[in-house]
Amino acid sequence: MNNWSKLEKDLVDWLSNFSNENLQFRNSFQTIVGFPSDGFRSDGMLTDGNVLLAIEVEAGQTHPDTNVGKYWLLHSQIKKYRKIILFHVYTPKFKSYPWRKRLGEFYIDRMRGEVPIEYIQMDMRNVQEYDEVLFEVQTAIQGHILKEFA
Repeated sequence: MNNWSKLEKDLVDWLSNFSNENLQFRNSFQTIVGFPSDGFRSDGMLTDGNVLLAIEVEAGQTHPDTNVGKYWLLHSQIKKYRKIILFHVYTPKFKSYPWRKRLGEFYIDRMRGEVPIEYIQMDMRNVQEYDEVLFEVQTAIQGHILKEFA
């Protein structure tokens, strides 16, 4: 399957199933909880108010560094979360020049000193089987959901 943009939708639809009265879900059209209504968005997120689990899928955008740096800004200005878990998924459709990816990794290295972040980079650029990628990413995310929110 060549439509890697569908991965974001499939992950977000799946993630929404975990929402309940104690666990707030947001999709890519809604601001990350903690930012003002005109603030940054994730591709999908869950929070219980203490832990933020967010997904960023690189399937066409060319700025993975921004998808990392916004969590630095969130923590430095809001300090709402005791822990941020960021799943950063790179798909075969990611075609930006390598320095953008390296800049995101640089941000994470610097953030770790002041932001309580667990960064899970899932580099799937060389995996061509869509269902394999979807399953692997869902499995990794579900493990963290069960650990953090159970």
